[in-house]
Amino acid sequence: MKQTLLFLGFFLYSLGSYSQCFSTISSGNYFNLGIKPNGTIWGWGSSVFGQMGNGSEADFYVPTQISNATDWQTIVSGPYNTFAIKTNGTMWASGDNLYGQLGIGSTVSYTNTFTQVGTENIWSQVSAGNGYTIAIKSNGTLWGWGQNDFYQMGDGTCCNNRLSPGQIGTDSDWVMIEATSARVTIALKSNGTLWGWGLNASGLVGPSNVGSRQYPTQLRPETDWATISAGNGHALALKTNGTLWGWGYGGFGQAGDTFPDAYFRDTPVQIGNESNWVYIGTGYSTSYAIKSDGTLWGWGRNDTGQVGDGTTTNRRQPVQVGADTDWIRVTGGWFHGMAQKANGAIYTWGANDFGQLGNGTMDAVSLPTGITVPGCTLDTDEFSTVKMVIAPNPVQEVLQFSYSGNTVVNGLKVYDMLGRVVYGSHPVATNHLQVSLPLVLPKGIYLLVLESNGSVVVSERFVKEL
Repeated sequence: MKQTLLFLGFFLYSLGSYSQCFSTISSGNYFNLGIKPNGTIWGWGSSVFGQMGNGSEADFYVPTQISNATDWQTIVSGPYNTFAIKTNGTMWASGDNLYGQLGIGSTVSYTNTFTQVGTENIWSQVSAGNGYTIAIKSNGTLWGWGQNDFYQMGDGTCCNNRLSPGQIGTDSDWVMIEATSARVTIALKSNGTLWGWGLNASGLVGPSNVGSRQYPTQLRPETDWATISAGNGHALALKTNGTLWGWGYGGFGQAGDTFPDAYFRDTPVQIGNESNWVYIGTGYSTSYAIKSDGTLWGWGRNDTGQVGDGTTTNRRQPVQVGADTDWIRVTGGWFHGMAQKANGAIYTWGANDFGQLGNGTMDAVSLPTGITVPGCTLDTDEFSTVKMVIAPNPVQEVLQFSYSGNTVVNGLKVYDMLGRVVYGSHPVATNHLQVSLPLVLPKGIYLLVLESNGSVVVSERFVKEL
């Protein structure tokens, strides 16, 4: 359902692939999508509302290319629709449109082909909730369309649906948004503050005496929020210090605490006491996270094995998913999960009634199971012969790192949490590097990537302080 990042349209981790698999992955209610480094879109699972955008409503039980275009950059799954942004900044949508949530100027019930949203070409991020959509342009402005029965549009109006994008406020410092199935949006500004608006049925935007937030409202005074991910009625967030936080509805344990089932967490509560979390993702009522050591963790609702720990027992706090230490991305759907390893391999688990696991069957599994992606060549030997160390980490004003390996490096990039290049250079071609790099960047989590002729050789996450 959500991943930071990616956001994650992010998001930070959609910068490129370690192999020929996917550079971006996203999960909807009963389907999954991904973009390959060659700019093609692939999907599997349900397309009952035409969310695959390939001109039909047929389900796919294995990963299948669903668009002939090769210029797709970002893909985001809504509950039953899909949004994609091309390299030229235009936005396209397919699937469920009952409330105008595709933003195509009509309430045609659905469309099974990708249709352009407006005519502008400066879209940078989009998030689809239940019946409505929120997006950010490259100038940092905030936009919304679709259902507006509980102030989802954030402009103080209710209750007419909006059929095309309309600006929310005038601020131009928005950097991340997460629209939920509970008609509430969580967002971050560039100054590290946390905001929200819409229906407050699960405490996501305030205490029980707050029915709805009509406008974007700052939820917490802190300025060190780094990334967010939201499921149905719960949300996760990471701070720049690597701590993990959860709030909202936690009846299945998805908020990561031991409070009573009926208790709504109306303010973020720290999950555990560790500070080495680097990636978060959410399903409908399930949560996922990755630590800096590459281990994968899950918690929350688990009746179909969607936590991924081999059981069907709900987990109130994070449990490790398997023993592998090379996970880089994770996301969740209605009752299933999906993750990617550093070598590019895709793994799925949980419910499989529409083929959403992509393994060619309708059989559920409770442990991450690798699936075959046509044309995907996994990296193996290269990763065992390269090494990069960032020290100290967190960094302050100067990024110091060393690299050694048998692959010649001739490119260096630093990506922010939205997958944007914030620093790029072309060092002298070498297979041994020791670099001190002055960085004038806001505090936050970043990714340092070394390249060889445009292909990723190795990457490491780091935290920028001060």
